[in-house]
Amino acid sequence: TLREVPADADAVSHRLMLRAGYMRQLAAGLYIFLPLGWRALDRINAILKEEMESISAQEISMPVLHPAEVWQQTGRWNTIGDEMFRLKDRTGRDMCLGMTHEEIMTWLASREIRSYRDLPQIWYQIQTKLRDEARPKSGVLRTREFTMKDSYSFDADEESLDRSYQLHAEAYHKIFQRCGLKFHQVESDPGMMGGAVSHEFMAPSPAGEDEVALCDKCGYSANVELAISIPPELKPQEWQIEEVHTPEKRTVQEVSGFLKLSPSYFIKSILVITDKEPVLALVRGDQDLHEKKLTKIIGSHRPAQKTEVKDILGVEAGFIGPMNQKIKIIADKTLREGSYVSGANKQH
Repeated sequence: TLREVPADADAVSHRLMLRAGYMRQLAAGLYIFLPLGWRALDRINAILKEEMESISAQEISMPVLHPAEVWQQTGRWNTIGDEMFRLKDRTGRDMCLGMTHEEIMTWLASREIRSYRDLPQIWYQIQTKLRDEARPKSGVLRTREFTMKDSYSFDADEESLDRSYQLHAEAYHKIFQRCGLKFHQVESDPGMMGGAVSHEFMAPSPAGEDEVALCDKCGYSANVELAISIPPELKPQEWQIEEVHTPEKRTVQEVSGFLKLSPSYFIKSILVITDKEPVLALVRGDQDLHEKKLTKIIGSHRPAQKTEVKDILGVEAGFIGPMNQKIKIIADKTLREGSYVSGANKQH
């Protein structure tokens, strides 16, 4: 045990694990588990295995070292950034250290599953993963080397896939309950994993970095990155299309003050640039554009520079709007109905 812990041990769990003799830090994001810590991990692993076996999952073990070819086949060799550890073997062959195992698992399944009669299958492993985290922190919560239980189902149709998904959800509920964790199952972004539906299990913690939107009345829960809000309804306005001169007023706040209207009645227009084309994103004036939600729709993008806004739309950013635009437009659902004020695409 330790009387004092390193000054950079900011999370309470990190300090307690060091003081109690569960682990020692070798370097940033790298930890040695001492006998007490290893026994705790063993007990967690036992719970994982029992609950996975209860849904007829079979345990396998895949290598940590991966040939580049399997990642190149899926295209992720080039899309994953610096978080992947890459190396060459003595013959010059590109390799990487596994930060996830989808590529290896699908390589295996394509060779072992020969017929729909072999389905469904659920395979899982408890294996070391490596990720070159830019800022390892909070002890074992964000490290460069960590142990992950990852599970994969192979199904003949969507109905079977839904069953497998639900089996996993029920198993994870039991796992977290047996571990004594308070948690929420929330809608989430699949991210680099892909897919149409994704949930994550989030345990409230002062050291946490994500936020969850919860509703006590209806039970709705989602990561705030994907949460769908229901903004206050607006009093209907029966406006006619009219151009209004707003000298030197460029932001929603400035124009709403000038016109003595709530920002809720305005359309905020933001020009972004994707890999292929410019896109005009629209949100209600009292809301902000959520970058990750937009990324889910149009892919990677960046804000347009001032010169690009002028070149593409013909006016400066403070005067742009959706009227008579010939570029792609993505509008928030809150703008489906009602009357709104927007930029007229004229410099006044």
